[in-house]
Amino acid sequence: MADPWYQVHASRAVADSLRELQKQASRQGRGEEFLDAVRQIHEELQNRPMVFGEALYRLPALGMSVRTASVRPVVVHFAVVDDRPLVFIRLITLLSQPRK
Repeated sequence: MADPWYQVHASRAVADSLRELQKQASRQGRGEEFLDAVRQIHEELQNRPMVFGEALYRLPALGMSVRTASVRPVVVHFAVVDDRPLVFIRLITLLSQPRK
């Protein structure tokens, strides 16, 4: 596999949230599913962020496109810088469990 093209960055608050969501998913019996989804999301953000998920809006003054994507059970909101290979994760959430 080729080296990743985009650098992916997240704030400490996002990283802390990710850890808490992983604990929550594990308590619900979805820990492995959560980790697999996070790995897949990270790979997409490193290699294909401009086609991953759906475009939400642009921040023209910052030269960024804001997008959202989901890989069950995780949803990620992120921004891609237009003129540099940078991605900033804004928010990660855990989808509710499917009803039985």
